[in-house]
Formats: sequence, C-alpha cells, structure tokens
Amino acid sequence: MRSAVVLGLVACVGLLLQSTLFHEISIGGAVPDVLLVLCVYLGLNQHSVGGAAGAFLLGYLQDAASGSPTGLNACGMLVVFVIVYLTCRRLWVDNVVSKVVLVFLASFVKTTVVVVLLALLVPQRGELSSIPAYLITQAFLSAAVAPAVFWLLANTGIQANRETE
Repeated sequence: MRSAVVLGLVACVGLLLQSTLFHEISIGGAVPDVLLVLCVYLGLNQHSVGGAAGAFLLGYLQDAASGSPTGLNACGMLVVFVIVYLTCRRLWVDNVVSKVVLVFLASFVKTTVVVVLLALLVPQRGELSSIPAYLITQAFLSAAVAPAVFWLLANTGIQANRETE
C-alpha cells in the first residue's frame, strides 16, 4: 500500500513538472518524460498485475493532462511495461547505466507507438520530417532525468514485488 501511495505522489509531482516547468525549458518541443521513467521503474520492480495497471494509469494520466486522444499514451506505456518486464527477465538490469539505456530505448518505443497509433487514428495534417529529431531529443532528455527519479524511488523504501522464477 505504501509503495502505491509513494508512486502516486511521485507520478503527480512528475506530471506537474512535466506539464509546467519542463515545458518552459523544452528543447525543440521535447520535454523529459518523468512518467515514462516511472513506467520503466514499474517494469523493473513490480512484476504483477498491479505493475501493469500502474503503467496503464500513468499513461491514462498523461492522456488526461495532455489533451491527446484518450488511450494513446496508455497504450504506449503498456507496451513499454511489457518490453521492460520481458527484458529484465532475461538480462540483469541493476546498475544506473543499464537503467538509463533502458529508459532511452523505452522513450523510442513509446513515442513510436504513439506516433503510429496517431497516424492510424487521425488524418495527417503536419509534416513528419521533424519526428526523428523529436524522438532523439525526447529520449536524451528522459534518460537525463532517469537517475534522479530512480534515486528518489530507491530512497523512499519501496519494496520490489518480483516474482521468483
């Protein structure tokens, strides 16, 4: 119960930072995705239905705050959660560098899923040439804030809920 409350508070603060302060200092329209870092944390440490539900809720919270069509970020977060969960079952992701690389790759996956779903659901009105630059910038910014978020979550005493296999 304590871990859910702490993750909820960190998600609310992350969303507040992501939608206000980080937009003021954005680079090319890209901002660090704190909720994505939380989703990666859930994929690494919460191997349960609660972790998957948390990832969905993080995406849904981001959809509600961003004004994007409902479900795009939620689907992207679920895909990221599943990929991170399956990755950490095969590879040991226990140091800071591997977690930062995982956040970097997860940012690519989530943004690609959202862009593909948006292209399928909404007719194209804009130019797609700026998407690669946005993808790279978004991934670097998300990876840059990942160590601080992981440190914060590690020092709050959240218990990992890993299945033994």
